[in-house]
Amino acid sequence: MPEIQVVTLKYEIEDELSLRYGHKLRGYFANNFKEILFHNHYQDGSLRYAYPLIQYKIIDKRPFILGINQGGKLITEHFLSIEKLVLGDKVYLSPGGKLSVDKELIEIDDDYDMPIYKYTFITPWLGLSQENYQVYRSKYIKAVEKDKRKFFKSVIIGNILSFAKGIDWWVEEDIKVVPSLSDITVKFKGEEMLGFTGYFFSNVYLPEYIGLGKSTSRGFGTISREKVI
Repeated sequence: MPEIQVVTLKYEIEDELSLRYGHKLRGYFANNFKEILFHNHYQDGSLRYAYPLIQYKIIDKRPFILGINQGGKLITEHFLSIEKLVLGDKVYLSPGGKLSVDKELIEIDDDYDMPIYKYTFITPWLGLSQENYQVYRSKYIKAVEKDKRKFFKSVIIGNILSFAKGIDWWVEEDIKVVPSLSDITVKFKGEEMLGFTGYFFSNVYLPEYIGLGKSTSRGFGTISREKVI
């Protein structure tokens, strides 16, 4: 059961931003800070294939940056040097940033028969890899709800395990997931992709506002948490 540091940086600006500005927020920080965790690219151009420890989001229509462990440490170190935000053609001078630093204990709670946490995707979940997408299209897109839930359960558990690996947590207990999802069309890099909205229950305590699935560094798959028992 690891204890992790979670740092959030929220900006209050005069404009209300759409979700696509998560990509622009990431681009601004990636261009201004050299450390790999800000952009997940090595100097030779290759990608860091690991759970992103710095994630850029638009939450409540405002810029929001989340850092975990070393990612959070980097955000804290550079916070005072951020004198402006440039998001596409929008420039915000001296934006009001609120920094929050918390310790969270990540654990699995098996004291109850039913999972006690409800996680709602507040941004579209891009949960399907290329391989999973083909499986979903061929076997599950028109399947009965019970079979769909079983498929999504395995994918979400895989997402949680990717997060666990990113924080050096070796999970030995059984992860429970009960999903309820609906498919939507998402515009990503100018192309239409299959995404999902909805929620899932789980026995794993996850930090609020982390992302699961693909493109979490750009704000997709962001979850809010509610304890239901």
